[in-house]
Amino acid sequence: MEITPRASFNDLPTKIVAIIIKYAAEPTFTQDEDIHPTHLYTTARKLCLVSRTLRHFALPIMLHTVVLDYQNMPAFLHALRMQNEYAQTHSALRFEYTPHVCNIWIGLCLDVCPSDALVDSSLTSEPVSDLDLIAPVLLGASSLAIYFSCLNLLTSCIERAWTRMDKNIDNGSLLLPWKTKTLTLSRMTPCDSWEMTKLASGSAFLASIAHFIALPPDENDALLHILLRTKRVIGPQNYAMPLWMLDVLWNSFERLERVSLVFPRVQLPFYMYEYSRGAESHTEVLTLPSSMLKGRRVPVVIRGSKGTEEGSLDNDAAVSGEDIISLNDVHVAVSDHPVPFCGCDICFHSDWEKVWASGLQAKGRWAL
Repeated sequence: MEITPRASFNDLPTKIVAIIIKYAAEPTFTQDEDIHPTHLYTTARKLCLVSRTLRHFALPIMLHTVVLDYQNMPAFLHALRMQNEYAQTHSALRFEYTPHVCNIWIGLCLDVCPSDALVDSSLTSEPVSDLDLIAPVLLGASSLAIYFSCLNLLTSCIERAWTRMDKNIDNGSLLLPWKTKTLTLSRMTPCDSWEMTKLASGSAFLASIAHFIALPPDENDALLHILLRTKRVIGPQNYAMPLWMLDVLWNSFERLERVSLVFPRVQLPFYMYEYSRGAESHTEVLTLPSSMLKGRRVPVVIRGSKGTEEGSLDNDAAVSGEDIISLNDVHVAVSDHPVPFCGCDICFHSDWEKVWASGLQAKGRWAL
């Protein structure tokens, strides 16, 4: 019986080994794979256990895009705490996470949200809180996504970094203690005020954002859009702006370049019963220049060409010209895969995490 010899990394060039590890460790985040985010990093974690060399290759790949929620947040915080202890003891296992995290999603944390309570360690000289550990990682990513209901976590991290940053001004400029350029807020809802804008740190953070994304939409906003389309109140190429946009202080986003909104795709006949039961819909992502929102009243509707419009909202001139954005000024992308818009967040949040991770990241790539 002929025995097939086992393959060994020792027989391969280092570059080939690196390519294999990258392929094995990199989460695909593809929406057609029924994989929960908790399991996305399983292969990479196993590779880290093989040897220090493989760990050195796998960790940056695993950390490039981090998806956290109430299920894996405790494990991530534990890993950060271990790295802090390794740093104090000069362990060979020390690995700095922050430089390698480019995109991070903070989903529903429920009762496992990072705390500012100090925790003692037998290996470190000073106690440190989970908030101290995660703030540099969160603010070091160029693309940050977070549930709107968890915005207090972001505010706490920003304020912490702001009060501790080096106040020495070099050549007349102050280096901000964050690298965030793309901010994604999930499940935006109308609110009277943004607590973040009341702080100097929060105002500086919002002023530095270049791309603002709202994903997924609030369930009521998605339902309103569907009803306006199906009842023919607005035309088939028209989009009613979400109500929460009226509460956003757009002028606070001083360096904002573009805003992206998500709508369920509505094609008649539309079956409302299936939608309410959790049926999935394709996604339409609308990206518009920030100039359409800053320094003016927030538009009520995005309107398509005049020849395709129908519905009382346009015909009775209920909307003035300054309340309208032309669809010609908006970039529209349609997803290849449907996702749920209706349902509880805990049931379907993983679908939107993968939508964000696979196509809604810092460089504005809309490969949904």
